[in-house]
Amino acid sequence: MRYLVFLATVSLSSILFAIPQNDAPGIDPIYLDAFDLRPVVKSPDGKLGITVTGPKESWEAWVTIAPSDFPGGPIQVWPIQRNVNVLWRPDSHAFALTDDRYANLAYVLVFGTHFAMGEGSAQLGVPVEDLTPTIRKVFDERAQKYYAPADYDTRLFYAKALRWIENDRIVVGVNAKTVGASELLANRGIRDWIVGYLVDVPRKTVLSEIESGQMLSQYGIDLEKQNW
Repeated sequence: MRYLVFLATVSLSSILFAIPQNDAPGIDPIYLDAFDLRPVVKSPDGKLGITVTGPKESWEAWVTIAPSDFPGGPIQVWPIQRNVNVLWRPDSHAFALTDDRYANLAYVLVFGTHFAMGEGSAQLGVPVEDLTPTIRKVFDERAQKYYAPADYDTRLFYAKALRWIENDRIVVGVNAKTVGASELLANRGIRDWIVGYLVDVPRKTVLSEIESGQMLSQYGIDLEKQNW
């Protein structure tokens, strides 16, 4: 687990709570962007809020937690370039962030909300876990079996946090596009993938793959209608 060093200013307090509040946090992710859509996404216990701060319509925006347990007030925990989706963990002690950083790549990260001062072995900042490599590895194994024995390229890979299952597991959706080698183009060329994964967050392990039909029947999530 790594820690992200924060940027904090007292002036963020007045900025943050002047933003429209999301008073009914639910089980679905909430969209925010670096430009003009910046609601405060409240934690389930109502004690914390997440929004985007920094100059609007610029590349200097940050995902920010307030009020946080740090005496200096709100803390900026993650720089963003385009847009993000926030999904609070049920116990309010962490949240999943889908960062749509690039046109062909999106990440899923999990942030803690406790700010570490760096005493002992702990590093300065809030803990951050990147689940994307874990999910990508399992996806790549399936794609390689599909294209075997030839190789393939992944042209886009969007991972999105969709639903917390209690506090240790999370459902992540993947929308990907792959292109097979030239000798496979007749029957296994370009393929679009939409699939879900159940991830054990503390262990950073994929527990199961979830096809679209199962995702809809078991979790009520329509992968086809997600805003990728």
